[in-house]
Amino acid sequence: MPYPIIDALTGHWIQMDGRMVAVDAPEADALRQPHGETMFYEVIRVVQGVPLFLEDHLERLRRSIAGAFPMPSNLPDESYALIAKNAIPDVNLRLVVTASRRVLHLTASYYPDAATLAQGVVTGILAWEREDPNTKIIRADYKAAIAARFAQEGPFGPCFELLLADRQGDLTEGSRSNLFFIRDRDVISAPDERILLGITRRHVRDAITSAGLQLVTGLFSLDDVRQGRIRTAFLSSSPFDLLPIRAIEDIALDSGRDPAFLALNQAYQQIVAEYIASHRPRGEK
Repeated sequence: MPYPIIDALTGHWIQMDGRMVAVDAPEADALRQPHGETMFYEVIRVVQGVPLFLEDHLERLRRSIAGAFPMPSNLPDESYALIAKNAIPDVNLRLVVTASRRVLHLTASYYPDAATLAQGVVTGILAWEREDPNTKIIRADYKAAIAARFAQEGPFGPCFELLLADRQGDLTEGSRSNLFFIRDRDVISAPDERILLGITRRHVRDAITSAGLQLVTGLFSLDDVRQGRIRTAFLSSSPFDLLPIRAIEDIALDSGRDPAFLALNQAYQQIVAEYIASHRPRGEK
């Protein structure tokens, strides 16, 4: 099912095939209509004008395209130019490429406040198993299933994120995030081949080591959580970094107070700060 190239647009300018175009220009209208080509995409968090871990996102985009067509070489320059033109220092950057088009635009960002970090977010379950989790393409059927499930409130209110359950009932990842569990000093994640290898997740691995924790491969079901085998869970994603989980369906958790999660989050934020400092645009301090 075709889907528009532009989704959740913010800002006044977009990059369209290497040209800066106003969002209300007539030539941008076609980007809001369903597009029949396969669309490969990345969403990148921008902080203080710096697209976080841009190189990693572009490498994953290259792997997703997998030789279907040449990877555009000027995406880094176009990314920084678009961020500067819109003059929005904290936002999300969305890159969409097809065989015939490349479009960059900004989308609204969400970053948790102190209360959300302390309390955590509410999650629900969606029975869905991705066929090729490591290829980021826009699938209308998946987006429709996600939207339908988000419309259903749970015991703790609206869901911030949905956790995907496979055919065996194991929780593998979030609909737009990676999923981790913590037990004692172990940080547990699904096997690499079962999930989208998130960019934030890659740097979480470094933070785990810095925090003196250990990454372990494993899977847990909702029943495992219900029976108390796991008491802490969190999400990682480029748009919001790390978020503790307050509830999975009707099961309450106290993830935000887990000392292991707090140490891990602190170590990750240090990695982010160092990246920003070393990737500011020229002329900025």
